[in-house]
Amino acid sequence: MKKISSKLLSVILAAFIIFTAAVPSFAADDLLWEHVWNEEHDNGVILFPGSNNSEMNVSWCSETKSEPKVIVDEGIVIGSGAEEFKGYCVAAPDGDYSNKVTITDLEPGKTYSYQCVSEGFMSNVYSFKTDVDPNTFSAVYMTDIHTSHDDANENGIKETAEKFNSTLAEAASRKNISLLLSAGDQASEGYETEYKGYSSALALKSFPVATTIGNHDRKGIAYKTFNNVPNEREDNLVASYIGGDYWFVKGDVLFLVMDSNNASGMDHRAFMKSAIKANPDVKWKVMMAHHDLYSGRIPRRESENELLRMIWGPLCDEFKIDLMLLGHSHYYTVTNVLYNNKTASDYSEMMTNPAGTVFMVSGSITRPRTDEDLGLNEEWVGYANTPDQRIIYNILDFTKDSITVSSYYKGEKDAFNKYSIVKTSNEGGHPDRLIPSFFDAFVRFAGTVYGFFNNIGVYSDLKDDGFDVDFFEVVFNN
Repeated sequence: MKKISSKLLSVILAAFIIFTAAVPSFAADDLLWEHVWNEEHDNGVILFPGSNNSEMNVSWCSETKSEPKVIVDEGIVIGSGAEEFKGYCVAAPDGDYSNKVTITDLEPGKTYSYQCVSEGFMSNVYSFKTDVDPNTFSAVYMTDIHTSHDDANENGIKETAEKFNSTLAEAASRKNISLLLSAGDQASEGYETEYKGYSSALALKSFPVATTIGNHDRKGIAYKTFNNVPNEREDNLVASYIGGDYWFVKGDVLFLVMDSNNASGMDHRAFMKSAIKANPDVKWKVMMAHHDLYSGRIPRRESENELLRMIWGPLCDEFKIDLMLLGHSHYYTVTNVLYNNKTASDYSEMMTNPAGTVFMVSGSITRPRTDEDLGLNEEWVGYANTPDQRIIYNILDFTKDSITVSSYYKGEKDAFNKYSIVKTSNEGGHPDRLIPSFFDAFVRFAGTVYGFFNNIGVYSDLKDDGFDVDFFEVVFNN
């Protein structure tokens, strides 16, 4: 584990972090980023959401196994009245250990300082704020960050991490952000060093990130030790070895974070049914998964998308999902309001009580693409725009009655697209699906069988790539 290089750098970074507690700016010029990288890369301190507004999850890396703890105090300094929260430690794939702690009993409208402590390690002091009004908050949505190890470039992880850090810093300078939604492919090869690079972003020490599993995350095994997420489903028939579906509530929003690499529709449906039963009074249901479903932007993937739609479309209909955030294709797309895989109403800047789900895909942070020679599924798509390799991020503003999505090109002042979903009641315009489809049930069953055999292929790929994994843990997830 890299130690603090000098007292001076520690003082500079500590002062910067304390300053950001009062002023929501995480921008880093080249000199500061060098300091941040040297200070923060190896320890991997990062926040994840807890089950609800009163909790915050923390994760970090250490060289030795011990009982980790987080010291927390109200305000921007840690005093004698600080409280300790203890957690647990698990072995990470590259020889380190990953420490997991949950902070509880947080109150609205407060600033909290915290410090991570494990044997031989004591982090800098960081801080985060809780929302004044739990029902009114802003989140950043990004996808396909691809913090990337590169055999041809020893600085590949550092350079891609800096792009992520600077993009997140720009987004955080626009609003008081309290959550990042990251729709998969946080890493490119699934290496622990890539997730450490991802965790180096200063903002992720001051607000949590909800990540979902991308196909690139599944190339390795480090994702499962990198994260610390709440309410993860553990009794799956089939699941990805590195993690699965989980949920959390923020304000009046139930976030359902799904593993779209896993084709087991039976498991996904059981998870969603359980999560919604546990939170029957929420007004909004936002789902996030990795794979693009409806845009048709990459014609060669359309056969894959068709299979995915047969699993996820009926689930969105049955459980009345308002907005589904996706990635994978790297092309910015917003669909019409869809129900039963058909357009229920057209996309517009203001969609009131829509009778279905809006599906959205954003562009990649480090691997943006261009619109040239692309297909487009005009039956479903309401808005599409990906100019020449522009980096895109999105800010979602949540209120009691609306979700407003503002999309930005990095470096530009004004949003290039903006739309709102408005609901005048908890149900909004969602229709009731009264008669379950036998075909949908068959697809969920077939997907579960496919997922089992697919995990055998995953095991083989991991072994071929040199990962030390157990057959039963990968295939049966136990």
